[in-house]
Amino acid sequence: MDLRLKQRAVIEFLTTEGCSPIEIYSRMKAVYGEMCLDVSTVRRWTRRSREENPSELTVHDQARTGRPLSASDSKHQSRVDQLIRENRRVKQIDISIFK
Repeated sequence: MDLRLKQRAVIEFLTTEGCSPIEIYSRMKAVYGEMCLDVSTVRRWTRRSREENPSELTVHDQARTGRPLSASDSKHQSRVDQLIRENRRVKQIDISIFK
């Protein structure tokens, strides 16, 4: 499980128990150390947890609309590799507009 998901679950659990955001942050900082979320993130997630019904909370992010982070498949990867082999100095703009 991703560390951020684990920390979000801890925040939601401790919020449901009535802990304050600063108390949650200090307890998490003792456990996670430098890998702990920022206090502003703890506050934001605590606020969201309080606004929702505890039985309906989810630690996973909701799907977002818009451009995907990555659009790679074997066809596109092989085509990009071919473009690079043909011209080592090919520019990103040239790669992005290939058909």
